[in-house]
Amino acid sequence: MLSKEKRTLVAEIMRRGGTLLAEPCPKCGGIMLKYKGKTFCPNCDNIKSIEELEGKSETKPTDLQEIDDLLLRRLLNVLKQQSDDEKTSIIVLNYLNALKTLREMKNKNES
Repeated sequence: MLSKEKRTLVAEIMRRGGTLLAEPCPKCGGIMLKYKGKTFCPNCDNIKSIEELEGKSETKPTDLQEIDDLLLRRLLNVLKQQSDDEKTSIIVLNYLNALKTLREMKNKNES
């Protein structure tokens, strides 16, 4: 459940044109939002202000877990939006290969 501060932030993001997405966060199962082209979970991405969100770039994750989460979110978006089965299969395979490589890197770093 979102804290009072997070609920206030979500309400302000929605007031400014943010969108509540249908798919839940792949990490925590919470809500996902889209604001100014950035998709995020108010719980997992630990955003404390709209200014922080506007300065945060989803395309530059800082660690392997963030990259993993980003890939999963984008894969969910592709599955939701793509109607061409052949194209979807190719995209899904590419994402799965990227996830596999990333997780191998994470396992190697943890060893």
